[in-house]
Amino acid sequence: MIRSVLIACLFSLFVLTANAQHYTQQITNVKEQANNMAQALIKRDYPTLMKYINVNGFPKGKLNVMTPAKVLKTIQTADSQMIKQGIAIKSIQFGEVLSILKAGYELQCTLEQTTETKMQFGKVITKSTLVGVSTDNGITWKFADATGRDKLDMKKLLPNLSDKLLFAKQTSPQFIMEDPKPKKK
Repeated sequence: MIRSVLIACLFSLFVLTANAQHYTQQITNVKEQANNMAQALIKRDYPTLMKYINVNGFPKGKLNVMTPAKVLKTIQTADSQMIKQGIAIKSIQFGEVLSILKAGYELQCTLEQTTETKMQFGKVITKSTLVGVSTDNGITWKFADATGRDKLDMKKLLPNLSDKLLFAKQTSPQFIMEDPKPKKK
């Protein structure tokens, strides 16, 4: 009897350890891939960026269809307009994973995201949520930026999004003015 209980306890411990290691690997994967996506966005490396973009996370427009080609064109158009206006994303940093859970046949997660954007006369720092979705149990992730959107808005774009996901607290952008001309010494 004692032997059976001991074997059952050891088996349970093994299962818990395996699940904890798997969860740790999922967290590592999501953070690494979010950082890869952010660096690709900053460098305007569109082929790499498109590997990490969840095309369903973009507004659909009149035809209610968004394809990778349309998403790429939208991103490139926005980038060219930003360049013309002297605007550039300087950094994107991620906090801890806010939540990660199974919803249907996919894993979903949220991360707190802080973006620093250079403007003509200063910079803007925004805090928002990045939503990740994995259809292969956390090995690869696709992301949708929730900047300017709350959970309800994101649910319109991603109808399968779990109500249990945690989103970062919405805050107003922080504007930091910089002197456009260097001071003479």
